[in-house]
Amino acid sequence: MKTVAMVGTGIMGRGMAMNLKKSGVRLRLFSRSPDKLADLRDENCSIFTSISEAASGSDLTVICLTEDEVVRMAFFESELLEARPGAIIDTGTTSPELTLEMADAATSASIPFLDAPMTGSKLAAAAGQILFMVGGDASLIEDFRFFFDACGKNVIHCGPVSSGQRAKIALNMVQAGLFQIYLEGFHLAVRDGVSADTLMEILSQSAAASPLLDFKMGCVLKQDFEPHFALRNMNKDMNHAMQRAQQLHTAIPLSSTLKSFYDAGLAAGHGEEDFCSLARIMEALNHQRLR
Repeated sequence: MKTVAMVGTGIMGRGMAMNLKKSGVRLRLFSRSPDKLADLRDENCSIFTSISEAASGSDLTVICLTEDEVVRMAFFESELLEARPGAIIDTGTTSPELTLEMADAATSASIPFLDAPMTGSKLAAAAGQILFMVGGDASLIEDFRFFFDACGKNVIHCGPVSSGQRAKIALNMVQAGLFQIYLEGFHLAVRDGVSADTLMEILSQSAAASPLLDFKMGCVLKQDFEPHFALRNMNKDMNHAMQRAQQLHTAIPLSSTLKSFYDAGLAAGHGEEDFCSLARIMEALNHQRLR
């Protein structure tokens, strides 16, 4: 029986932990609030308040955290490497710079490391339908296929370590931009006398159709902003994209303008809601509801 330690059991991590448990893996979960994981505890699932204790004796330690600062503390200030896990996989969206730091430290300690940021909602995590974008030694994907198969629908190897993060940052920038264009199209149509339901029907049968349209605009029309991917996290990833573009001297005019909407969403107190709550900013700007 494989043993997996998990550092981070929030919106996505909890779903992954549940699927690993179903697959027959022995779990060692880190949480500062063990009571929140009490329903998972059994003979094959232990809960620890120390990262190093959770990672000790694990075949694999999975990090599923959001902010660089939190990831840095979990990796470098917890005696994680001293716990000698069999390998470390970072599944959050972390800056390429920090990813390379972690990879170098892990390599120096002779611990295999992959960056494997994921895409998919809370529902996808619960259903084991995450898509992983992996950076690092491709052979390690097969070594930890049991993890990827339990938690995801597919794994795409993007190149050397940190390549997964570079791909994920671009992906999230695209998704943020696409969602904003949908919002603006709906507001224009509704102002011009076309109902939101009619435009949804048209878009879903056109070249502009996408799962993002169905899921996120579906939530907007229902005014359902339950967090599947929090606005504060999309804002963080937009910050990563802005930084990468500046470092690489890459013009991204539309996305650069879009960043101000995320700042407005945070200022309005929507940070813990789903990023589709940006619809409220558009409603305020246009003085209209879509439905």
